Amino acid sequence: MPQTLTENLPNGRDQESFAMSPNEQIEYFRSIGRLEAQVAALVSAVTEIKAKMDCIDSRLDQLDRLANRWKGGFAVILTLGAIAGFVLDNVLRWWTSKGS
Repeated sequence: MPQTLTENLPNGRDQESFAMSPNEQIEYFRSIGRLEAQVAALVSAVTEIKAKMDCIDSRLDQLDRLANRWKGGFAVILTLGAIAGFVLDNVLRWWTSKGS
């Protein structure tokens, strides 16, 4: 187990080229702390987005059930409207041709 940050460096680097001063080490760990805070913020944002997506999925399921319920009624109303339009068109043609 390494005793310091500079022991057992990857890629065969020598310890002198990687050695950090105490101030650099402090800034290094501060940077790591800032990154950890950003990661925590991202994790909470992703969790919130997942919760919102679950809510949207449940609302979409409700809307889908509602649409399936009214799909047959819409077909009936559309058919009745088409029949009423056909009958009214023929009655008006008959009426206008009778008057001429």
